[in-house]
Amino acid sequence: MKILVVPKPIVWVTFEYICRPTEKHRSVPRHSDFWIGLYGFLWVESMELWSDLATLLMNLKSHKRLYFQKGLHALTLIKSAL
Repeated sequence: MKILVVPKPIVWVTFEYICRPTEKHRSVPRHSDFWIGLYGFLWVESMELWSDLATLLMNLKSHKRLYFQKGLHALTLIKSAL
């Protein structure tokens, strides 16, 4: 008795979305909601612990004030969610 072995055909599967698509115009990658949920609490706690030093360092880099303001705004949003 002979057994005939037929190879399975190769099937190529394409996925539309596996992870966050890269945005070519962004210089800084975004964090996912999951990441913020995990680490947002630690960010709030560390900012409360080191707020004096952070404010001093922010004043040293006045040309980056817009970025600091965005970060502080994000911090207040995270605090309001906790």
